[in-house]
Amino acid sequence: MKTKKLKPGKLAAFFLFPSLMFMAVVMLYPLIHSIYLSFYNFQLTRPNAVRFDPVLNLRKLLEDDVFFQSLWHTVRFTFYTVAIGASLGLIFALILDQLTVSFSKLRGIILMPWVIPGIVVGYLFMYIFDVHVGIANYILETLGIIDEYLPWLMRGNLAMAAIVIAHVWNQTPFYMLMFTAGLKAIPKDAEEAAYVEGASRWQEFYYVTFPFLKGIFVITSLLQIIRNFNNFPIIFTMTGGGPAYTTTTTVLYIHRVAFQRFDMGYASLLGVLWVIVLLVLAIVYIRVLNKDF
Repeated sequence: MKTKKLKPGKLAAFFLFPSLMFMAVVMLYPLIHSIYLSFYNFQLTRPNAVRFDPVLNLRKLLEDDVFFQSLWHTVRFTFYTVAIGASLGLIFALILDQLTVSFSKLRGIILMPWVIPGIVVGYLFMYIFDVHVGIANYILETLGIIDEYLPWLMRGNLAMAAIVIAHVWNQTPFYMLMFTAGLKAIPKDAEEAAYVEGASRWQEFYYVTFPFLKGIFVITSLLQIIRNFNNFPIIFTMTGGGPAYTTTTTVLYIHRVAFQRFDMGYASLLGVLWVIVLLVLAIVYIRVLNKDF
């Protein structure tokens, strides 16, 4: 008796079905439920006052200055972390590319901050920037840059600078790894041609190296923009969004609305809008990924 073989497409669907069902339960159901709740006035502190009111949460959004402030903080935070992280990652990649094989272990050491969980990074930098025992103040005072210890996490602009530094330290190795891989893919013929033509180091970088890295630069930057738009643990650990709302990003604000104000209807609306923003960024990322640089 011959056994009937499944076609490759049906076989793939058979093995993927359990995973797809699990994703539907874990991801799709909460999203649909959030869309449903966004049309309701639903506050956990008033369970008997739940009612269908599709306009109420939208009116709250239009009148919510803190939300738009958190949106601006998200954009500013993402811009600084991506710009500084990508620049440092490129510099480190160029430096490491010039080292001999005996120094290859340095790559592994530099990659360590990238694999440390965000919550650990948050606690680490919370103590580094502590006003009394933080090593940041000690180093700056020893170098004569400051005369007295700075309250890093208790002053708005300083707190934003502190969380940017923490994220740059955590994310720079990712850029370095991507750029290092890109440098290894540059044809030797192009570098040798630049050398024969008498190009300087800067000209070689600008006309040969960077054009080959441009695609990696765009893709990694978009990927980190998506990640930082949705970043939560480091900021939550270091400042909790404070002082006041000066380091509150949109994700932290949604968390605060849901689990401190217990306004689940309004938090669901904000969450759905944020999913749309991230979806747009993901579409841009996919289109750039398919673009031929």
